Amino acid sequence: MKTNPVLSVTKLGPIQQADVEFGDLTVLVGPQASGKSVLLQTLKLILDHSAIASLLRKQGYDWLGKTGNFLEMYFGEGMDNLWSDGTKITWRGKPISIKSMVPRRVRASARSSLFYVPAHRVLTLKNGWPRHFGDYSPGDPYVVQDFSERLRLLMEAGLGSGGAIFPQLGRLTDATRKLLQRGIFGDFELKLDRNGPQKRLVLQRGKEKPLPFMVWSAGQREFSPLLLGLYQLMPSGKVSRRKEIDWVVLEEPEMGLHPRAITAVLFLVLELMNRGYRVCLSTHSPHVLDMVWALRVFIERKGAPVNVLNLFDVPASPKNSEIAATTLQKSLKVYCFNRDHQKTVDISGLNPDSEKPEEVNWGGLTEFTARASDVVADFVANAPTIDDK
Repeated sequence: MKTNPVLSVTKLGPIQQADVEFGDLTVLVGPQASGKSVLLQTLKLILDHSAIASLLRKQGYDWLGKTGNFLEMYFGEGMDNLWSDGTKITWRGKPISIKSMVPRRVRASARSSLFYVPAHRVLTLKNGWPRHFGDYSPGDPYVVQDFSERLRLLMEAGLGSGGAIFPQLGRLTDATRKLLQRGIFGDFELKLDRNGPQKRLVLQRGKEKPLPFMVWSAGQREFSPLLLGLYQLMPSGKVSRRKEIDWVVLEEPEMGLHPRAITAVLFLVLELMNRGYRVCLSTHSPHVLDMVWALRVFIERKGAPVNVLNLFDVPASPKNSEIAATTLQKSLKVYCFNRDHQKTVDISGLNPDSEKPEEVNWGGLTEFTARASDVVADFVANAPTIDDK
């Protein structure tokens, strides 16, 4: 049985203490500025510091050997004090120093093993085209610039030149494409428009006039960069995955999406796991934890692939059944980050009878729903009836 890697962090920015064991799927919940992104970006820095330094140097950045300069280039402006004298980091049982992650010699051949899709992904498209790394301010987080550059290179390599970018045969399963059509794109196609002075992504229905990026729905603008990133992770043809990539981070995949569209994105997460990636999500959506809770019940009670497929309302094709069967063999972890607590809480059980308040209300995601139900129930029980007035 494989051992899940553990990242322990003490006194790193907003994080006082976090001990996170990464499963095949790991979900982080908690309010803004509680440390979720800091932890995930730290994970990428640990795994990919050589590749990060290489790309920064390639783009003309120089941190002059100073740790603070490097931290600002990576985490973003104002984050140079993220590390303090009390900061301690342990990865897979071994202590990690910040100096070991600030290379003095840069290897041009270094490659990334973690693919990071940031929450600010909508910023990566400017007038419908991915921004160049150098188009950003030096104070912008590295993960945003890196993701944008990856999308730009994908488009420059010819994606969409032979037809629609979405839907596109061979990239995703039939079930996934149908879920995305139903939840996000409707009867529109995502296409590459070459008719103007600049290439751009557009939405088009039949022979109607193409719709530019700024008139798309919020969900379409949020999801399209995510889709392009997923295309890199899900190559067409016989190759099922990018062999150098082992980890995928998706920050707030639900952003701007209708619940039906969130379901489609979560089925994509299952497809990523089926292809062998270890996936990490940060989220503010109870919809995501609904999925994890249901999958945990199926796994613990020896459920069948059909139970997973019914959860997502997809047909039992051979490929879908393979994805569902693989999911039932995976390990799922959930952690709650909270500014009011000294330590991150493991709420993986998602047990409504747990003694942990964070687990009962799923990291605060269901807290308002529970309160609303209690308040309304109390009101109905005690309010005078119409006949009493």
